[in-house]
Amino acid sequence: MGLRLRLILVLMIPPVLVVGVYGLIRVRTGREELLADTERTVILVAKAIRASVERSLREARGADLDAMLAEIVKDQEQVDRIRIFDRSLNPLFVSNRLPFADAVPADVLRRVAETGQPEGVSSGSGKQRLFSYVLPVRARRGAVVGTMEVAHLVSPIDERVRGATWDIVVRLSLLVISMTVLTGLVLQREVLRPLSRLMEGITHLGRGESATPLPVDRRDELGRVAEAFNRMAAQLQAARQDLLRETEHTLDLEQQLRHSATLAVAGRLASGVAHEIGTPLNIISGRAEFILQNLPPGDARRDELNVIVGQIDRITAMIRSLLDTVRPVKPEIRSVAVKDVVDRLLLLLEYTARRHGVALDVSIPGDLPAVRADRNQLQQVLINILMNAFEAARPVGRVQLVARPALRGGRTGVEIAIQDSGPGIPAAIQARIFEPFFSTKAPGEGTGLGLPICRDILKGLDGELTLQSEPGAGATFVVWLAEDGAPEG
Repeated sequence: MGLRLRLILVLMIPPVLVVGVYGLIRVRTGREELLADTERTVILVAKAIRASVERSLREARGADLDAMLAEIVKDQEQVDRIRIFDRSLNPLFVSNRLPFADAVPADVLRRVAETGQPEGVSSGSGKQRLFSYVLPVRARRGAVVGTMEVAHLVSPIDERVRGATWDIVVRLSLLVISMTVLTGLVLQREVLRPLSRLMEGITHLGRGESATPLPVDRRDELGRVAEAFNRMAAQLQAARQDLLRETEHTLDLEQQLRHSATLAVAGRLASGVAHEIGTPLNIISGRAEFILQNLPPGDARRDELNVIVGQIDRITAMIRSLLDTVRPVKPEIRSVAVKDVVDRLLLLLEYTARRHGVALDVSIPGDLPAVRADRNQLQQVLINILMNAFEAARPVGRVQLVARPALRGGRTGVEIAIQDSGPGIPAAIQARIFEPFFSTKAPGEGTGLGLPICRDILKGLDGELTLQSEPGAGATFVVWLAEDGAPEG
């Protein structure tokens, strides 16, 4: 049973019972009063008739008496039958307009004739209910010479009572319907609608969603409940935000611990790599430079040897950067022109791009503002990202490097977007792309440290490194650095 029906029953049953019982009591009381009033009227009429009857009997006007009684029965509403009996209980005169006939109990007639005291008698049932008033008829000297019955049909009173009862039932039914409709409308507007909004808000809170504040447009108990719910929702939202911040802080600490452990491993790896590779690289570099010095100017092999020396320098710089990552040094931050850094890389990167079969497009405005960065570290970041882009776009693809002014967090700066035409990075991998030692390359082809190192370098430069990628649409790595002279974040 719903709340609305229960409330309607609780509110309707008491007044309906009270009104119904009161109506029945009033009907019953009215019936008794009506019967009593009818009996009094019959008695008064009967006494008046008796006086006329006694006078007619004393004057021996029997024919006139019969006509008089018939006229009385015809004209008086309270008289439906008049009968006169002698002392032997034989009827002398009868004036009757009743559709039925019955007999007055002989004991009543006899007792009235003997005692001289009138009596009222109720007889019959249903539509034949009668009230009969029996009086003694006296001679001139007061002797009782007979009895007279004056009868009145009281069944119409029962009909009137039943009509009044049905009238009460109809009125009570209309009252119940009206009160039910009115009560339902009031309950819907004043109780059920606010409760429905409250339940909706509680449901949203239960799902972890932000609950819409309930309107407080009333000052009763439901209005105070709405205010309390709004306060509770605000407190829960604040607690949820605090919990999220604590969770993020915990995750950051956990990530820092993992990163520290990773850097410890990387430190040992870097030390070993520097020791094992450093000496052979020095030998190769020395031999290449020796051959380069002994070649005559204009020899075509000098370009190839320059590439070899450049690649050896790059490997040496990568080892040095790896060592710097696990043993960080303070960067030399100064004003750096992005175009100058990229131009210095193009000689080396154009050859690498051709070797991978990739076209490299570079777009840098001439009026691009300078950024605040370490030139060598920025060069290392761009080389690492571009090399990854070449591998993603090969064998036949395109890599675009576009630099433009960009605003981040209300700070002016420059973003360098490096976009490849490769297959893109799946969403499941994007969440781990900056984890140390995570790599999608085959074993032996990558350490998984390039992107984490780039991100850490940019953090140290108060910059950002972000990824934008959709499967089948390539990947775009965006390097952002603050403009030289812009306020620090």
